[in-house]
Amino acid sequence: MTSEDSYQSESEADSDSESTPLQSLWNSLRASMSTSMFERTETKLFLPRDTFEQILSRTEGGLSGRRKLILEVMGIESSRPSEDDRALAEYILDSAQKVFLIAVYIQLEQLHAAMKLFKVSQYKDEKLPVEERTARELDDTPRRHEFERMENRQRDRRRKDRKKNPKRIWDIHTISKFQDNQWTFLIPIISAHDQNCNFDSRCPIPFTTKNAQQRSGAHGIVYKYTIHPAHYKNSLHQVIHVIVQD
Repeated sequence: MTSEDSYQSESEADSDSESTPLQSLWNSLRASMSTSMFERTETKLFLPRDTFEQILSRTEGGLSGRRKLILEVMGIESSRPSEDDRALAEYILDSAQKVFLIAVYIQLEQLHAAMKLFKVSQYKDEKLPVEERTARELDDTPRRHEFERMENRQRDRRRKDRKKNPKRIWDIHTISKFQDNQWTFLIPIISAHDQNCNFDSRCPIPFTTKNAQQRSGAHGIVYKYTIHPAHYKNSLHQVIHVIVQD
């Protein structure tokens, strides 16, 4: 059993009243995932765009309710947040919802510290996807990953302020999990102008059904897919034919 399965099983065993806000949000994310049926990303999970837009906004209490949820997920007492934590919640809601939800989904141990680091470094959703490195590259000191560089700068500041440096947030394991799982939240919108594009193999393509019948075309095998309704635009029909090169 994977750590993710273990986490899910433990969460499901709890009643809603016993689940923590972090567990409840993780469960909502996991339950909202769809499975890609695209030939080259088959079985990969993705969070549909409409679900992503609703996952925090459907919280009761409007903006204050969303801010309260963010703080509680990070383990902050929402009834008495500091000015810094209120500002952190605003930053997440305004600029870093994907970054936050990825960190929640990978069960990042130091979620609060990580989001503070992202805010200080002005790391926002628009900077995703994060640069990817292999485990060997992540272990190469001269070529530190950008998350490690962000953390090192912050730790250097704390040394100057004579503050004790806490446990590190980012290491090979946590960076690898972020790299691998970020694509679940970065699903493209399929446009009528993009029918001949080459999709990134790391990113689940939002095709929810695949016609079992294929036919050979001049350039490969032709499959008929149904696009998730939240992921097509420009009058593109929901059913699309895709040529997969041999």
